[in-house]
Amino acid sequence: MINSLTTINSLLVETKKLTASLQHKLQQAGFDTSLTIGLENEYTIQSLISTIESLTLQFLTITASRSQFIQRTSYVERKQIESYLQKLLVCIRQTNNTLELLKQQPYEIKKNLSLCFTTEEDGLSQLALANAIEYIDLLKPFTRMLELVIAQERIHALSAVLEALLQKDHTIPEYHGQDSDHELTEEQSNALELSHYLIKQAL
Repeated sequence: MINSLTTINSLLVETKKLTASLQHKLQQAGFDTSLTIGLENEYTIQSLISTIESLTLQFLTITASRSQFIQRTSYVERKQIESYLQKLLVCIRQTNNTLELLKQQPYEIKKNLSLCFTTEEDGLSQLALANAIEYIDLLKPFTRMLELVIAQERIHALSAVLEALLQKDHTIPEYHGQDSDHELTEEQSNALELSHYLIKQAL
């Protein structure tokens, strides 16, 4: 199980590293990064790269808590994540390699076709980055699921604190009057007021 997480982190780090300069390399090669791409033209080339960077950062943040990540995912899920990340990384590697090869031969950018170019040897081709969309779509549900779990844990922790403050407030004898406020810090009193407000709103 630990091996799957180690592999995932390694893939994430390499993906982050290779993606960092990708947009600049594409622009240097003459590709228009404002062109749209995807089944519904949901991305521009620029936003596609930004999405990969964001997705990578999300996973790195989630996997930073090793025990949480292991507990919240099954081995099968981790192997799926690993597989999709590997395929995403292949797309980025191949794109970088192709951009390097294009420096050594004449080529022509197809201005109205995203990531497309022609060479005398191969004719019309498209950079492998276009295939990254498939693996991004497969990875997104995992980030949403894991982020939701983390958010729920934070909410539960906050609820426990507020509940403890409420219980403390209810146990303060009425005859203490204003002196009872001294049993709570200013921060706790503010949290208590907020909890009262939220509870009223929920009722």
